[in-house]
Amino acid sequence: MKLARKRARLLRATHFLVAGAPASTVGCAQLDKHNHNSSEPTYSAAALFAVTFPIAAVASLVAFEDGRCWMVAAHSGSILSQTDQWFENLPEAQEALSEIRLRFPNLQVHQVCAVSATALPEWLNERCPEQTRLLINRVSRVNASVGWGMVLAVAVTGAWTYWWPETPVFDATVVQDHSAQRWLEVMNHYALQHPVHGFSDLMRVMADWRRVPFDPSGWKLLKIQCEPLLFEWSCAAQYRREHRLALNQHLESAKPLGWTLHPIALDQASLTWTIPQAAQALSLGQSQPPFDWMTTLQSVSPLFEHIQLGVPAKLRLSSPLSAQGQPIAEPEGMPRWEKRSLALKGPMRSLSALQGLQMPVRWRSATLEVGAISGQALARSALVVQLIGEMFEQKKESTE
Repeated sequence: MKLARKRARLLRATHFLVAGAPASTVGCAQLDKHNHNSSEPTYSAAALFAVTFPIAAVASLVAFEDGRCWMVAAHSGSILSQTDQWFENLPEAQEALSEIRLRFPNLQVHQVCAVSATALPEWLNERCPEQTRLLINRVSRVNASVGWGMVLAVAVTGAWTYWWPETPVFDATVVQDHSAQRWLEVMNHYALQHPVHGFSDLMRVMADWRRVPFDPSGWKLLKIQCEPLLFEWSCAAQYRREHRLALNQHLESAKPLGWTLHPIALDQASLTWTIPQAAQALSLGQSQPPFDWMTTLQSVSPLFEHIQLGVPAKLRLSSPLSAQGQPIAEPEGMPRWEKRSLALKGPMRSLSALQGLQMPVRWRSATLEVGAISGQALARSALVVQLIGEMFEQKKESTE
């Protein structure tokens, strides 16, 4: 706030506002006393826009009846620099917006035309929160009528009034980028797009495997394969027709409720179904408790035909952007995550041994082969499971 007041004094502004989080932007305005009643609360339309659309990069073009157009843009709740401006016409505003698109290719634009003081965009008719209210800079001396791109005031009756200066000026400087918070947002987004599967989630998949018709009236079960789709699983059981009198209707009558039969060929068919909410988001922003997962896998390895581990690789995360569209450096002290491939093959009965693996794992596929005996000794079985995925772990910081 001290830096914001200093900036307002430097620009001889009558009002200022610190808006946006986690990236803070300072807006300064000089309002003429003839146009502004200091007893009425005054708000920033740009700040209201940023509060209304706090996610992603969003812009608005508001064209008024007199032909002039107001443009504003925000990213993650912060007003972007070089926006909150008035233009003589809509094409000029669109041209200025094209420069914003270079910084934010996924910019979403809301365009409203031919509005008036009595017919403003819907988001401008919302009640203004306190964080959009302009603060008075009492030490300023005004000698010109310049101001914020659009300023809103509420009269006693609650009706909106708005005005703009002849030469609008908006000063936006980043006071601070809360880089840790921005990086946590990136981590949370990655976690939602790459959910992990605990032991209970894997057991839900196994429970549905036990519901699959094993030998229904002339059809032989060959394989069951499941793949995760975010927080749910998509599964399919493959069948081969073993008897010439077997019909698709026999398989249809044997399938569980809610599953779908797909005839593929004269002697092939499949049953498909989904398993909802069998995954969970990983808390990448939290420290991971130490766990000797290597010893756990070594101890259960005799129960499986093989367990394969890949080399660790750094988790690739896209850097968050500042209000100016520049990458924000990853701050010190943030958890560093790695992932490594994990694949195992063995009897279906051996999966219960994975309960002791207290590590976040994201399975990419789970397959059950039926009939072909595989493995030796404890790992020998006619019901062979193959799991392919990746395990997440926090990188250990060097103590040197």
